[in-house]
Amino acid sequence: MDKEREMITTNEASEILKVKPSTIHKYVKQGELKPVYEDNWHIDNTKLFYKEDVEELKKKKGKPGITTGEASKLLGLHTATIFQYIQQGLLAAEKKLYKGREFYFIAPEELERFKSFYEEQKRNEGKDFYDKNKNYAWYQEFLSPEGKDSNFLLLNEELQPYLQSQNGEQIPYEEIENAGYKPVKKISDIGYKTQKGFAKFEFTESKEFYRTMGLFYSKLGPKNLKVFLEKDNKITVEVKPILIKEYIPGNIFSLLEKSIVEGDISKRLEGVYIDSDLEVLAIAIPSKLKKKIKEDSAESKKTIEELVVSILKNKYEM
Repeated sequence: MDKEREMITTNEASEILKVKPSTIHKYVKQGELKPVYEDNWHIDNTKLFYKEDVEELKKKKGKPGITTGEASKLLGLHTATIFQYIQQGLLAAEKKLYKGREFYFIAPEELERFKSFYEEQKRNEGKDFYDKNKNYAWYQEFLSPEGKDSNFLLLNEELQPYLQSQNGEQIPYEEIENAGYKPVKKISDIGYKTQKGFAKFEFTESKEFYRTMGLFYSKLGPKNLKVFLEKDNKITVEVKPILIKEYIPGNIFSLLEKSIVEGDISKRLEGVYIDSDLEVLAIAIPSKLKKKIKEDSAESKKTIEELVVSILKNKYEM
């Protein structure tokens, strides 16, 4: 026995480890905690332990990371949303045994990385691609005062819009109208379409892409479009199903064909048809589950249909 090392009782050890005294006895039996006296000697119905041994066990028994519940509070997200990000592979987490149960744990540095990523995504999504007051939208094409096209409304690194003129001049957003520039095509005020789902495209910036956006704005209007800025300079555009009856140049149609990632695009006698790939699946669910889905839908700012489809896609890795 080392008399210079601080000793504590079973009750004191249980307080440090935040467990019941009976659990301390279990640790001793399992060989995880060694009492001071090997011969099971005890006084006043308690064993004695070196405090530093108990502290060392506390480190081993401590939580191996941040739980999903703690992460949801730190990020201000629902726990179900945290699980969604884990299943999508956007948030790294490891399933480990803790206090007899399995939990997902997230390393603190991983949560910090994800927090930065999430805030950047929210910053991007929070930017409204359409300015209702001016009737301007991202990537819209403008005519110069001389009547020349190929002047586009782009975004700088801070996601602030500006007009990139054909001759390379960058015109501040608030000065576009005063500088004499006008949209090539006006953005149509079209009501919400009731067709199910969206067709999804992934684009990179190009003159063909800008003109494709002009086509979408004129035929669908901003109410039937979603625009997201992704990593690696990718732009995701989701559009409601539509039959475009006007002529579409071959290079624009080719871009649409190679950029579609969900849904379908085809040429018809009447024009070009863009459709989602959703099909109806009617099911009955318990009322409590329905209520929970509605709550998660409101929190995630998705329709119930969008939320359920995303959960099922994650489940089946599609």
